[in-house]
Amino acid sequence: MTKLLTIVMRSLLVVAGLAMATVARADEPKGEAKTGNKQVGTWKLISAKYNGQESKIPEGFTDLKHVTPSHFMWAVYDKDGKVVAALGGTCTLKGEEYIEVPEYGVGEGFEQLKGKEQVFKLKIEGNKWSHTGKLSNGTTIEEVWERVEKK
Repeated sequence: MTKLLTIVMRSLLVVAGLAMATVARADEPKGEAKTGNKQVGTWKLISAKYNGQESKIPEGFTDLKHVTPSHFMWAVYDKDGKVVAALGGTCTLKGEEYIEVPEYGVGEGFEQLKGKEQVFKLKIEGNKWSHTGKLSNGTTIEEVWERVEKK
């Protein structure tokens, strides 16, 4: 019984240590404060042009992009939260050049982009991020995203 109690106590100490480490990490600076990268965070698409044509965001749909220092992920979902398209992979920032390499996704056109560099020129002013470029499938894009602030 003493051996079992020792094992249980050690397990509880490990769990408590992990919990304390998680709380400590939660207080670390995130995103821009930690990396100096203004692009790190969550963004909502507010306007877009593809091949020079204005693209209206359908009512009831939301297009979000999450950017970390090394990866990106975007998803389009409807008013019920059902994802209709998603894409993600690695990203790099070199000055005003932003490069995404899609590694996984679902939706129309993913196979044409998978594993290929998508190069954009970006500009961030305040809480707005605009980028322009030509996808590897030939589509030109102009998108404007707005930072999603924590509620």
